[in-house]
Amino acid sequence: MAIEDDMHSVAHLLDDIDQITRSAHERYRAYPPDVLVEHSSRAAATCTYDHMVATADRLWADKPGVAAKEIRGLKVWLICTVAVIRFKKMDEDGRTRNYPTKQAKNFDRQLPLPGLPAPAVRLAAGYWLDETQTQFIRAQIARPLGPGVVQWCAAIVPPSMPGEVTTWEDVTRQGQL
Repeated sequence: MAIEDDMHSVAHLLDDIDQITRSAHERYRAYPPDVLVEHSSRAAATCTYDHMVATADRLWADKPGVAAKEIRGLKVWLICTVAVIRFKKMDEDGRTRNYPTKQAKNFDRQLPLPGLPAPAVRLAAGYWLDETQTQFIRAQIARPLGPGVVQWCAAIVPPSMPGEVTTWEDVTRQGQL
């Protein structure tokens, strides 16, 4: 599928995904400075991830067409049986780092997982931070093809003026694959 087809399947959730990722980062950065200084980048990503999952669970608990699933520790949300989203910290190209569990590898490779419809596209939604890992640059969605490989990456573009809607922009760099 093309990026346009995949993004169409989650377009109604772009505001939510932006809110989930931004608020999780803001919540983590609000920890007391003496706590933040003790955290490794792994701890920061883990805490932010937990905030994303909790926010998504609250926001999407009663949302029609969205169902939370957990597959052997892999937390995902099924979107209208056409897409499956999981939240992750990302680099500029939408690549994520995984603990190499079988289900995480299969998710990234677009392979079937128990309890999920096989043709549903697997997408990673997340956030990209600056070099200091303290400033939120953007929320984004990527289509992984395997560990460290993505087919495309889309930036979520929040409205700049009242009355505008959240959109997305293809930020896939040439030669990424």
